[in-house]
Amino acid sequence: MMLSAGSAAARRITVGDDDYKDYSSIQEAVDAAKARDIVYVYSGLYRENVDLEKEISIRSISGTPENFIVKAKDPNDHVFHVKANNVTISGFSIKGASDPEKAGIYLESTHGTMISNNRLSDNRLGIYLSESNTNMLNVNDISGNDVGIYLQASRDNWVINNKAKENFRKGIFLQASDENRLTGNILLLNEEFGLMLSDSSKNLIYNNFFQNAANVGYDGINLENVWNTEKKRGASIAGGPYTGGNYWTDDKSTALCIGDDVNDDGLCDISYDLGEGNIDHMPLILSSTRVQASPFIITLPLLAFAIFSLWLAAFVTKKVMGWGDDLDHDFDDDDE
Repeated sequence: MMLSAGSAAARRITVGDDDYKDYSSIQEAVDAAKARDIVYVYSGLYRENVDLEKEISIRSISGTPENFIVKAKDPNDHVFHVKANNVTISGFSIKGASDPEKAGIYLESTHGTMISNNRLSDNRLGIYLSESNTNMLNVNDISGNDVGIYLQASRDNWVINNKAKENFRKGIFLQASDENRLTGNILLLNEEFGLMLSDSSKNLIYNNFFQNAANVGYDGINLENVWNTEKKRGASIAGGPYTGGNYWTDDKSTALCIGDDVNDDGLCDISYDLGEGNIDHMPLILSSTRVQASPFIITLPLLAFAIFSLWLAAFVTKKVMGWGDDLDHDFDDDDE
């Protein structure tokens, strides 16, 4: 499996509202595209529900979500519904999927896809992965949804450098999802939980910034989740000189790790007990020099592409595990 959006053979297809663009809607461009083509979207408001069943990239021409809005024409459907592998969606404001279990971006049995630098709001689910493995969710700003990021029966995904803020239920929700990596994320003032684990095991969760009334919730059996790495030199999300675990505070900005930092390494000298056998052995201490806006790390697109390509290659030989019966969801059916 290869990420091929940057292939020299790729065609450039443009979308916009003037005569100089190839198409006036994203779906028209997708329908006309062939594998490995790149669809560049110019600024505007696009009222669409976009279905993708081929290996292509869709990017805003600026690479940033400002003034590139895709709003659900039908609020009872996903805004972007991805059924192909090796897709890229980058640089959009995505909103309006308000029906229960509908998402701004939905990956269905998808692998090798990158979702980056998008802003998702006013959806029931911001980004939703179902039985989707080895994907990357990177530098997305997700607020005002029921759930920011939802992984169901999905494994080996990287969820990095995202901001899930003020979602009505959960910032990130893992359900029956194992061996995912969550790092560099800000989970801020989400109403129920910052992170919810339901029958999800062996996930690596470190260098994240938690500030919620309830930071972590559990349901079912969750085994061998790891909340820190070994101590490593490098700027942490809390502004310290070393990375290790996560930064923990409540919704009133009260630090939850109570302990000294004798060697001044930015790591609390006392482990933080998260309940149900989960322990962060190297919780972070907030640096006095840390700039408050710094945790949302804006990764350069080329660097993100390089990281993703290297990471994806590591999974080429891995066997994709099958999943059994459909799993129950615990979403309410009533609209907000």
